[in-house]
Amino acid sequence: MSAAGVRRLVEDHPDDMSPKEAHLWRQRRKQLVEDHDPARLLAGWLAARGVRKVYRAREPLAVLEDPAVIRSGLSDSRAGMSAADVVEGYVSRAQLSAVVRRHLLRAAGAPANVVLHVVEELPPDPVPPLLLAADLADHDGPRELARAEVIIHEALAP
Repeated sequence: MSAAGVRRLVEDHPDDMSPKEAHLWRQRRKQLVEDHDPARLLAGWLAARGVRKVYRAREPLAVLEDPAVIRSGLSDSRAGMSAADVVEGYVSRAQLSAVVRRHLLRAAGAPANVVLHVVEELPPDPVPPLLLAADLADHDGPRELARAEVIIHEALAP
């Protein structure tokens, strides 16, 4: 499922859709609410939302001030996680090279301190809650998965 598909899952309403789309919309929401591991399910649905790249930067916080970067994951205040040592956001494929040059980013395995999700089209700012949850789930740590689950349930609450 694409990032646009997730936005529809949260933002659209069945009355704005064809009967078939509305049925699929309801099924997806129900599946996410009832799943025993909704964070990993959502991350799986969104695996193709963009390319996740990790870098090292001397001043990672400066990356978040770049107008070409939209905060998400660990850097989104809604995540409720204090991760000053790692910044995370979205950047368009067209702007990636410029962001890498401006911030002297170096490709990194570990320890990376910048995570960029490279996409064709930037999500809105702030990113939709389910996109935020999927970004947290990608970290696959117990705190991130637990917080992603809370965000999912809050976003899908009736």
